[in-house]
Amino acid sequence: MKSVLQAGWLFTVAVGNIIVLIVAEAAQLPDQWAEYILFASLLVVVCIVFAIMSYFYTYTDPAEIEAEFRQPEHEPEEKKKRDQVEMERKDSDCSKSSKGSDKKKKDSVVEQLNQEVKQSKM
Repeated sequence: MKSVLQAGWLFTVAVGNIIVLIVAEAAQLPDQWAEYILFASLLVVVCIVFAIMSYFYTYTDPAEIEAEFRQPEHEPEEKKKRDQVEMERKDSDCSKSSKGSDKKKKDSVVEQLNQEVKQSKM
């Protein structure tokens, strides 16, 4: 890893040196101070570009990203409860029982499971 980072650093220095060579040769300035002014003005332009980029940067909270990755761990339990609730609903809808008390019991079980699912989400 150390050698990869060192290679990246040396590559960026090489690219910077190539840019300096191109600009210095293309400018053909007679005095040394004029060349310094040229490079200083290029640095100001780069600073302005980075200032604009930083203005539009949106911060992302690492805790939110970690929470998104941790969320699927709890999902199977919630899914199992939801499936169980749906099966209870289907059973209560499909049952042709005329007894009202059975239906009330199933409705209360379904309601209880819904409450548990809502609490587990919080």
